[in-house]
Amino acid sequence: MTITVHLSPKLALTVHHGFALHHSGQPHYTRDWHAHDCAMLLWPLAGGLQARWHAGDGADGGDAAPAAARLARSTALLLPTATAHHTQASTARLHHGELYLAPELLGRQARFGALRIDGALQALLDALVAPALDARSAEPLVDAIVRQIRFGPSRALAQAPAPAGLAERMVQRFAQALEHEQALPQIDAVAQALGVSVRQLQRACDQAFGASPVDVRRRLLAAHARALMAQGCSLAQASQALGFASSGHLGRLLRAIPA
Repeated sequence: MTITVHLSPKLALTVHHGFALHHSGQPHYTRDWHAHDCAMLLWPLAGGLQARWHAGDGADGGDAAPAAARLARSTALLLPTATAHHTQASTARLHHGELYLAPELLGRQARFGALRIDGALQALLDALVAPALDARSAEPLVDAIVRQIRFGPSRALAQAPAPAGLAERMVQRFAQALEHEQALPQIDAVAQALGVSVRQLQRACDQAFGASPVDVRRRLLAAHARALMAQGCSLAQASQALGFASSGHLGRLLRAIPA
């Protein structure tokens, strides 16, 4: 079965601190298949959440059944960059948190997949979403959470996702370039680096994201440009940082790609 995956860029939100936080108490919460250009930790604060995730695409094993887990308090889901996932409330009431993380924060020690978390990590996560939390206090909390994820006693709750598929590896290449303030590689260069043809990469992107590699690249550029401008960069400065020939080209891209 082919899964259509929406690309939801979040890496740009992590540029300043290395992380971005979101939490929701939306009733009847559901999110169709989507993927982020950064790592993500998701955990229920109250209620239950049904999660499915799949790191492969149609060209690289995407026909395999996705991993799945039912999440409740004291459990969490940690996904690497570009992992397709679907989440839906399994209870009438749900409050959950989402922590988007720059991939380099986790290193190789992180246990990806569904996790059963201990009391110490649960307390840190509760503190992170406390209404009275000062924004300046979030950074040391996130540092402690990351250390707990990497080195703490959290145990696997379900099978970790498969290695990233072809389309997701393309997104990882783009994300790494943005992290290191480098110009995004062109599609043919990415295809060559991944050892495939441009046509193969196009098919993989269509199956994974329902979009062409060019469209995915444009979305990531637009999201990152908006993040730079939100931090105070002018259109001209953002244009130069992202390797555009002129600010007019970036302006046209931003008008063409909705925020």
